Amino acid sequence: MNSKVRWSLPDGVDELLAPKALEVEKLRRKLIDLYVAANYEFIIPPLLELSETLGGEAHEEISSYAFSFQDDLTGKELSIRPDISEQASRIDAYRISSKDVIRLCYAGDVVKRRASKVLRSRTTIQVGAEIFGDSSIDSDLESINLMIKSLQEVGLKDITLSLGHAGFTATILALFQDLDDSTFSQLEEALIRKSKSDITNIIPSDDKNLPLLIDLCDMYGSEEIIDKAKDAYKALGTNVIGYLEHLSQIIQKLKFDESIKVHVDLGEVQGFKYHNGIVFSAYSGSAGYALAKGGRYDGLRKTEDEDRPAIGFDLDLIAVSNIKEN
Repeated sequence: MNSKVRWSLPDGVDELLAPKALEVEKLRRKLIDLYVAANYEFIIPPLLELSETLGGEAHEEISSYAFSFQDDLTGKELSIRPDISEQASRIDAYRISSKDVIRLCYAGDVVKRRASKVLRSRTTIQVGAEIFGDSSIDSDLESINLMIKSLQEVGLKDITLSLGHAGFTATILALFQDLDDSTFSQLEEALIRKSKSDITNIIPSDDKNLPLLIDLCDMYGSEEIIDKAKDAYKALGTNVIGYLEHLSQIIQKLKFDESIKVHVDLGEVQGFKYHNGIVFSAYSGSAGYALAKGGRYDGLRKTEDEDRPAIGFDLDLIAVSNIKEN
């Protein structure tokens, strides 16, 4: 009788074997060296966090992605991190506690209850860099440029940079805030897919704001789409125009060679919704998903009731290594 236990991994969980594991490790080291050379301080946040404080101002959202359990030692509920950027924000606010500009970088495993849209996996290695305490357009540009340089550093070519503004998108979605949570999530998913038919199935045809959402599905393309959006959404006020003008300034100040294509997507909705300013992501070749993403998330952590400016990006190291092989 065969007494061996049949061995398998949980659904959505993968492992790296030789020589792939060594390749991924070399890429990780290369990126850390790049960030440290650019004056980012390297940190290693813990894999576990107290569930009650996970995510800061984005607690509800981050918690929905986290595996949580009761700690036998203390009796408290703990969570396995699904994201490291919010941990960097916590470290900046409560461990460093400086009003100066702080730059932090990291590389580590993350685990999510939901499968990643990138790898259909619930585990990966997240590498990223964050800037705290600087609300200037210069920090926006620095973060975008470092994200692109990261992908170039690991050998990726044919890169497309996609730009949007979370404040702009959120202003339009706020017109439908009376929807229940489940319906609102369906609406966001429909917008991500740019599915006008799904949107019209969710929002009644007599809703006066429906055309604004339908038009948003077409607000992508070259820089000229920003002027089109200014005209289409001017009735929403000066804040909306300000978001769009800020995006134009970013594009004008970016200086890439011809190998980098710039794409504007004003209906872009990031994986985590704590972003409230410019958002950006990078694609390469035939990959139909973002290999790196980032944005501004001022106020995710607060000390003394003051919002802390923050911007940063992260990339999925395993996904990047897979594209590099193709």
